[in-house]
Amino acid sequence: MPTTHDHTLPLTPEREVDGSIDEKGKLHLSEATSSTSGWSWMLEVRYQARGRWRQPGIMVRENGHERFIQYLEPGQAGKRLLNLAGIDDLGAVTLSAERCRLAPQARLLGFQRPALDDGPLMIIAPHPDDAELAAYGLYRQHAERTWILTLTAGERHKRLDRQYLPFLDHDLKSASRRKGWIRSWNSATTPQLAGVAQDRLYMLGYFNDTLATLLDTPNVCAPSLADDALSPADFRRWNAQPLASDQLPGGPSNRGDDLLADLIGLLDQVRPSTVVVPHPELDPHPDHQAAAAALATALNATTHRPERVLLYANHLKSQRGFPRGPAHAASGVWPVACSTSGLGAWSLYSQPLDLEAQREKAVAMDSMHDLRDKPGWERRLKRAVKRRLSGIQPERWADYGQHDFFQTHIKAQEMFALVGTEALMEYFASH
Repeated sequence: MPTTHDHTLPLTPEREVDGSIDEKGKLHLSEATSSTSGWSWMLEVRYQARGRWRQPGIMVRENGHERFIQYLEPGQAGKRLLNLAGIDDLGAVTLSAERCRLAPQARLLGFQRPALDDGPLMIIAPHPDDAELAAYGLYRQHAERTWILTLTAGERHKRLDRQYLPFLDHDLKSASRRKGWIRSWNSATTPQLAGVAQDRLYMLGYFNDTLATLLDTPNVCAPSLADDALSPADFRRWNAQPLASDQLPGGPSNRGDDLLADLIGLLDQVRPSTVVVPHPELDPHPDHQAAAAALATALNATTHRPERVLLYANHLKSQRGFPRGPAHAASGVWPVACSTSGLGAWSLYSQPLDLEAQREKAVAMDSMHDLRDKPGWERRLKRAVKRRLSGIQPERWADYGQHDFFQTHIKAQEMFALVGTEALMEYFASH
């Protein structure tokens, strides 16, 4: 029997509508809903997987046309949220269960979406490619008002045989310096594919895997774990304007004080109405958590308060392969049981991506050298076996790239938790 495991989040929907699913999969709602424009709609359902390995899926159709499939956990049963962002007519939805059963009861949750056009949109990316993975569709839609700040160059190489170009460099220090240079170039160019102006792309150039250390001892310079001769200035050549720490005698150092000065200066300059940053409770990566903490600290030192914060999670603890299923499937809500949060109650913001936007996102991800993965034979074999056992038709797997992110992050939606700026600041004040 499947293990029952309900997913719960501290959510505050503005609308809740009872519904049911008939024997033909037609969704019936107890009351009419307003236009889907301006809302993120989630359908709460209960499912039961039919097997331990076969990947359950729910095909969502609108007026008889296939829109997307949301994949769920094999070997489990329980409450889940189906992402309906991108559906135009909720009254024309039918659901088809694949390799699972759906209970007839359902509940529609509506989260009102702020328009995000009331000021600049600032994305905080701990590393090159984080903005693309989490928010390419979002910044594509708001390209004319988007700023992207990449905090680290992601320069650290641990093995010479993992270079982007084999045998290009013959020692780890040279390979790491080149890796940071290449990834800095990626961060300065890739967002232009979506129409973001190059002069709104900033590489701060701090060192990979050191952000938490910088915040713990902000007045101490921490060397790069790859090459202690590196400086953040080595990765800033494509910035259109100098950062605050560039004005210091001797230039910037890998110090928390320098990082915070740069963030404070950019917040005061840009005055964003929306800031996008990793979710400190969901994303366990130390640099990602430190990025959110650095933002909260910088906000405490400014007079500007953004209207809202959108939180993303490119990594999840003990969860590989999420969002589940092949590229172009629906993006589910994070598979966690979390009934309370130090951030207070969350709203949800789901950014729909049409097929062309998803294909553009694949191109953007391919332009990021660090996602041009070259898995070994053992990993390729495990992937092939897992796909075979999943029961998903082989033609649904779109192998645009070998990295797992080409399946997990090219989806029909991007998912964010929406909280207030004060909630983020208070969270870090108490942690």
